[in-house]
Formats: sequence, structure tokens, C-alpha cells
Amino acid sequence: MKKWILLSIIGVLLAGCASFEAAQRANTERLLSAAGFRIIPASTPERQKSLAALEPFTVIRKLKGDEVRYAYADPAQNFLYTGDQEAYAKYQELLIQQQIAYSNMSAARMNMNAAQQWNDWPCWGPAVIVPAARGHR
Repeated sequence: MKKWILLSIIGVLLAGCASFEAAQRANTERLLSAAGFRIIPASTPERQKSLAALEPFTVIRKLKGDEVRYAYADPAQNFLYTGDQEAYAKYQELLIQQQIAYSNMSAARMNMNAAQQWNDWPCWGPAVIVPAARGHR
């Protein structure tokens, strides 16, 4: 009985990890596309073999003569994302902007939670009204 419970818990944890990884991959692919990376389908046997040789789900840097190129292999979708230095710089910029937005959102949630917790104590006086964010109605 304990074995089945333990196996069930492990199964749920692994499923959670897999869905988190899939969401991160989808986010990376959206950012790469937005940054100007080209999507090339592995539509021939040669391309499929080349795609399989690359490290999956990782942005890698390659030198092609004097030019720096970046690639991201997605064997699950059978795609290769490819971009130049400019596209990679834009990808990094979008990634940083996303991280800043997430941090701001987390800070706003913490502030709202803190304000709400103080409202629960009548000894502090009347309830605090948190104004709406600027630019939103």
C-alpha cells in the first residue's frame, strides 16, 4: 500500500516537472520567434539527421566563417530555430524584459497581500484601500 502511494506521488511530481519544462520550452520558442529567429522545418532526411545531432531545447552558438549564428533544436516539433547576432541580442533583451515584468508582478502581489493582511487587524484603524494600477481602469 505504501509503495503505491509513494509511486503515485512520484508520478504526480514527474508530470508536474514535465509540464513545467514544456511551458518553458514554449516560452523560449515564442521569444526566439519574436526576436527574429527563422523557423526551419526538418522536412528532409538530411535535415532530420542534422537536427537529431544538435543538443535539443538549448540555444547554441555556431561559427559559420566569420559570421556567428545561433540555433535552437526542437526535435519534438521537428523544427530548427536559427538567428544571427542581432536576433540573439533581441532574444536576450526580450528575456530580460520578461524577467523584469515577472519581478514587478511578484512585487505587486506581495504588496497587495501585505496590505490585505493589515486590513484583517481592526486595531490598525480603518481598512487600507489599495489604489488601482496607473493606466488601468
